[in-house]
Amino acid sequence: MMQYHSLEMKLDDVVKDSGLELTILENIRRCSKIVGKTFKVIFWHENLTEQDCKDFIERNEHLLFQVHTQLTKMPIDTWFIIYSPGEKINCRTRYRVEDYNILSGISRYLKVINHLKNKEREDEI
Repeated sequence: MMQYHSLEMKLDDVVKDSGLELTILENIRRCSKIVGKTFKVIFWHENLTEQDCKDFIERNEHLLFQVHTQLTKMPIDTWFIIYSPGEKINCRTRYRVEDYNILSGISRYLKVINHLKNKEREDEI
């Protein structure tokens, strides 16, 4: 079974600022290109309606179909999660980033990925 290097974040935080939504999604595309086949993005939502979720998918279907994407009603066990300070997260994760800013959380995700890739290269030598 393939271990995914999944990146999870709250969809509510992504869509609340329409100006940042595209930037966040472009960074997710970048993560997918860097990580490769083992990349997966998971969005969970709490206060969005079904229509809000459908609108998000419709607006961004071109990108969402390029990367392995999952939408859920609550956080799930994942490899790396970005969440708001004070938020209770009841799932197992390898890395947890409590952050106000999703973009800085994605940056931290990429640092971890780059570190792992460098480690793999060193192990091959």
